[in-house]
Amino acid sequence: MKVALVTGGSKGIGLYSVLRLVKQGYKVITCSRSKNIWLEVVQKYPELKSVDYQSVDIADEQQLDRLFAYVEAQYGKLDVAVNNASPALSSRGYLSQVDVALLKETLHVDFLCQALCLRSELKLMEAGAAIVNVSSVNGLRPTPNAAMYSAAKHALEGLTRSVALESIKSGVRINAVAPGVTWTPRWEERQLENSNIRADVADVVPINRFGEIDEIVNAIEFLLSDKASYIVGHTLVVDGGLSLA
Repeated sequence: MKVALVTGGSKGIGLYSVLRLVKQGYKVITCSRSKNIWLEVVQKYPELKSVDYQSVDIADEQQLDRLFAYVEAQYGKLDVAVNNASPALSSRGYLSQVDVALLKETLHVDFLCQALCLRSELKLMEAGAAIVNVSSVNGLRPTPNAAMYSAAKHALEGLTRSVALESIKSGVRINAVAPGVTWTPRWEERQLENSNIRADVADVVPINRFGEIDEIVNAIEFLLSDKASYIVGHTLVVDGGLSLA
């Protein structure tokens, strides 16, 4: 039995990654902060009933430790992992005007928590295993108004490459995917405030549209697969040309 862990699997890229891995025959473990949202998606996608769902806030180190202790006790190993969990951005605004507590929160949830997940996943992996970190084009370019988020994603890029080299001898491959603007529930929420946001943002993307979630998951699936067996420490940018513009 092949075992997969996807963090933040109740919506968006995480949910579609869970669905894809279930379809491929993995025993999937996933977690999120809201069990109610998970129960709603299980109603919509009955195939998710086979998923081992755990209610976990990865920002809480004790909850995170409990999750990995559970995975080890229940399954004894991980074959693949997708580090995707990322809560709504709380530190939007110019750096000089954002509250220090919010800056720390963004750095914690978008970088340190990902590093701790990676650390625990590696302890459960053997040769042939693979990890994909969900980064962002904001980890490859400046992002005014979200400087700490961009810094956290730049840090995730450095972590991905450094740990990829550390892990190469043990046969575990680590890569990242950097999505551009992808039409997820988070953008749907922003559309409630600005009904034209989809068209406005699409105009800035060279390909003239948002990415679909499945297009990001195609990249994640590829990097986890044997087809990517010679790809190590790479960030696959999936952004419709946004980072080139």
